[in-house]
Amino acid sequence: MIRSVAAVTAAVAAGAAAGGWAFGYGPFSHHGTAAAGSGQQPAAVPLSTAAVQQGTLRVREDDAGTVGYPSPVTVYAAAAGTLTWVPAVGTVIRPGHPLYAVDGQDVMLLRGGTPAWRSFYLGMAGGPDVTELQRDLIALGYDPYHAITVDGRYDSATEAAVERWQTALGWTVTGELTLGQVAFLPGPVQVSQQLAEAGAPVTLGAQVLDVTSTTPVVTVTLTAGEGYAVRPGQRVDVTLPDGSVAPGRVLSVSTTPAGGSGGSGAPAGSGGGGGSGGQPQTTAVVRTGRSLAQYNGASVQVAVTTAEQPDALIVPISALLPGPGGSYQVTVVSGGRPRNVTVTPGLFDDVDSQVAITGPHIAAGTAVEVPAS
Repeated sequence: MIRSVAAVTAAVAAGAAAGGWAFGYGPFSHHGTAAAGSGQQPAAVPLSTAAVQQGTLRVREDDAGTVGYPSPVTVYAAAAGTLTWVPAVGTVIRPGHPLYAVDGQDVMLLRGGTPAWRSFYLGMAGGPDVTELQRDLIALGYDPYHAITVDGRYDSATEAAVERWQTALGWTVTGELTLGQVAFLPGPVQVSQQLAEAGAPVTLGAQVLDVTSTTPVVTVTLTAGEGYAVRPGQRVDVTLPDGSVAPGRVLSVSTTPAGGSGGSGAPAGSGGGGGSGGQPQTTAVVRTGRSLAQYNGASVQVAVTTAEQPDALIVPISALLPGPGGSYQVTVVSGGRPRNVTVTPGLFDDVDSQVAITGPHIAAGTAVEVPAS
């Protein structure tokens, strides 16, 4: 979260009381004040130095996330008959391949966002479903002469491409596709559940399969204070179960109203119902550049950036000391001699224990004292 100077006063004081760094053994102890009633000097904490860094300081908050396959969708039968083939759970199906079969007729998967709802034939009314079919025929290589114009009209060039496809599949060549021969989904899918078995009779609209995307992602439930700051495209860091950190990007952010829930058969919202206490719940879907398949179902930590301070002078939080009158200081070391410099803290990054500061004689490369690790 974003932290102001006032918000961290207690934290600095608490750190001093707990570790004795700021008051007992830090720069304020250079004069060697004796411990009361003991006649002995307090033991010195080993010191080191850290160079002031210049760059963008990001305020981040760690959130728990879960690895899983997003966008579950239910596949419905577009023709009545007997299921003669259903793919096994875990099967990955790509556009141009069978999704399931009814009465021995394969239903072919194609890429698209508009569900197949009618037959395709020369002279039919145009529409976005025809546009999807044209793009798929081109992508599958059935328009070798580049004759198709992707305009949503089922013309002779589109018919010829369908005929080439039917020939390759061993189907009866008609140049037409009847309702139930193709199914449009956003892309390759993985079967997550069989909702009917081979040999079962199905009616029009019966549930056949549940499928998901083939790329696992991380789903994160955000706190109320983070929801406003997280947006698609934002960078995050994902700490995986093996301890490694994978950079990632936010794919989407969605808010479920209090008491709300997703509809059956539609892409499921990653957040489920409303948050506890009837509060809206905001979730983010994150994709990383690394394969997460081996971590399916595992819990991970996601560091979400909620604010940024560009061109900041950055030091470890442990370098920050309480000064007179509620001010803050760091101990600058130059020529082997330490001196305290009053500074103004900016943003704090609790994840990496860093703080942005400004003050006289503070520049990139300046050495400041910190406790030795």
